[in-house]
Amino acid sequence: MDKIIFIQKFIDRCEVIINSKNINDARKIEDEIISIFANEIATILRGLDDHDYSGSDYLLNVELLKQKLLNYQANIKEEHKKMEHELKLAQLSQPTVSVHAEASPVQNQSANLSATVTVNLDFTLKLIDEISNDSLSIDDKEQLTEKLYSFEGVRSMNDKSKTWDKAKDILKFVANKGADAAIAVLPLVLAGL
Repeated sequence: MDKIIFIQKFIDRCEVIINSKNINDARKIEDEIISIFANEIATILRGLDDHDYSGSDYLLNVELLKQKLLNYQANIKEEHKKMEHELKLAQLSQPTVSVHAEASPVQNQSANLSATVTVNLDFTLKLIDEISNDSLSIDDKEQLTEKLYSFEGVRSMNDKSKTWDKAKDILKFVANKGADAAIAVLPLVLAGL
């Protein structure tokens, strides 16, 4: 179950209990929330009232716990957004190799030739996926994909030693897998080095 949805169910239950002013339910959910989230929310007990004989403090505690869960839920959402942003940045920093293709006749019948090719992780993964399963098994494709993601992650940190280690690992792997895998992977690895 998604953590945000899980937390939202407790928030909704707190809201119902606060509106109903049911002290017994307030006592139960207070215990439940504390026992479930104490390891994740270090300050969950801070600010909670000790219980008096009227029981009204249970409702106040449930209100405070609801606010703490809302804050915790917002923190999880923010962390998720940061991770997505970092992933997009890593994808944008992927290497691109460009060569322009153009033929231009000259008087002495010679021609200039160049080609435009863009090499990035998505393109490489597409090429790997297109390799027949006879040439490269599904398991090998998954292993190679994981190695390439790892390579891109290390490469984006600009650690030349670790990047070279990951590149060697990929090159050793594709050396045993045939020409199709090498043709798909080599431009990305070389561009990354």
